[in-house]
Amino acid sequence: MSITVQKTIPAARMQQFQQMVDLWLDEGPIRLATNATITAMENAGIAKAEQAAIIEDRNIIMKHNMRLGVISEVFAPAVEKAVNASRTGSEAQDEIARLIVTAVGIRQDDDSEVITFTFTTQTEADAFDKAV
Repeated sequence: MSITVQKTIPAARMQQFQQMVDLWLDEGPIRLATNATITAMENAGIAKAEQAAIIEDRNIIMKHNMRLGVISEVFAPAVEKAVNASRTGSEAQDEIARLIVTAVGIRQDDDSEVITFTFTTQTEADAFDKAV
């Protein structure tokens, strides 16, 4: 059985996140790493279209991981409180990680994001819902 709980990350926080992602991908160490990767791919004779696909895939993965960071930042205290009330040790840590990694976010027209968490127990779902 699974129980879903939806919560919203406000538009202002998601806009801040998008700006941070754009900055990371366009400047600094990420840009240097991208340039080095492109040079290495060119030296290896990888076709331009394939290079573009590799960089695009890498950017998607980076954005996803950074998005998980925002979800964790906003919701981890509530997730931890809900899970730690009924689980301990590595079982609790595994469940906390699962809840964050499997959370599904859907961007709204106003740039906010509705995040859906899927709990395995009603008790944890209720505790999370009350903690946020």
